[in-house]
Amino acid sequence: MAGDHYHGDVVHMNQTTNSVGIDKRTLVTGVGGAELERALAELLPLLQELHGRLQPLGARTVETAVAEIGESTDPAVRRSALERIGGILESAAPLGAPALALIQQILPMLGG
Repeated sequence: MAGDHYHGDVVHMNQTTNSVGIDKRTLVTGVGGAELERALAELLPLLQELHGRLQPLGARTVETAVAEIGESTDPAVRRSALERIGGILESAAPLGAPALALIQQILPMLGG
């Protein structure tokens, strides 16, 4: 209509029920890049330092996940591996806190 001024979100909902809100997530494109690779390179020495302090099963899980991260550029594979490592590090608190904090910074870079 002439003279209408809209500020912010404008939503048209036609013939719908049970609508609960607006999805404002941002689609991540071009996942990866130098920032992601730098963060992963910074993570590896932290994990190597923790290796001897982890329980054997946890250490093997971390080794396998690190190998998956190195072998794949698929964001879903890397995210899954980092989440497994994060689970191990949560149980190794406070020793794993710096690496866990870095993982929490890396995960958004992978989208999803």
